Parts: sequence; C-alpha cells; structure tokens
Amino acid sequence: MLSRHQGSIPQILEKTTQDFFSKTINILRKNLDICYDKLKEIPCIMIPQKPEGAFFAMVKLNLLLLEDIEDDMEFCLKLAKEESLIILPGVTVGLKNWLRMTFAVEYSSLEDGLGRLKSFCQRHAKKYSLTGSTAADQQIHVEH
Repeated sequence: MLSRHQGSIPQILEKTTQDFFSKTINILRKNLDICYDKLKEIPCIMIPQKPEGAFFAMVKLNLLLLEDIEDDMEFCLKLAKEESLIILPGVTVGLKNWLRMTFAVEYSSLEDGLGRLKSFCQRHAKKYSLTGSTAADQQIHVEH
C-alpha cells in the first residue's frame, strides 16, 4: 500500500519539465568535475575513478601519509570536530579506510568543504625532511 506522498510522485514527475532535469544534471556534472579535480590535489586521498551516474564519490584514504589517524572513522570524527565537515566513513558501507563523499550540494558549499578537507589533511600530514626524519626531530639553522 502506497502512502499519500508516495502516490503523488508519478504525478510530480510527469509535471516536472525536462528543462529542470537537464539543469540539475548539468549542476551535478559541474560539481563532480570540481570535486574530482580538487580531490586529486590531496595526497592522502585517492579517487580511483570518476563517478558515473551517482551523486557521491568513494575515495580511498592513504593512512601512511597521515599522523595521528588510525582509520576512516577516526578521520571522519576529527574532521567533524576540527572543520565542522561531515563525511561518511567507508566502514559504514563495508569499505574500511574509504570515504563516501557527496557532491550534490550547492557549488559554494562544495568548494568550501573541499578547501576545509584539504586544510585538515595538510595539518595531519606526516612531515618529512630530505633525510626521512620529521622536521620536529631536527633543528634547522639558517646562516646569514
């Protein structure tokens, strides 16, 4: 048995113009392109392929490049606390150390969120020098 709301869906779809659907698809494509390009700039996040027919992307975390983060759940909890940015940990959909990220948001929100994600990843990135030790392990002296 359909609820009153479910029964109205076919009528709503019939009365919605093709132009609405075309504009929505174009917005999602634009957001996908931005999301895909910006995620490729973040070393600890790998996007294996550009999504097709979805409004989210599955991305793989490279935890070897991050300090003080053990898994996708901890990544998402710290991200929410530090940046007020919510991303679904992959473990919730059976993919440990992956993230499920939507791009079906307003363009300005997407850009802002991707910027905060990049900043978070930069803050938590392992710091290496040419010798392989962290910058914190070495004192750097500058001669004048």
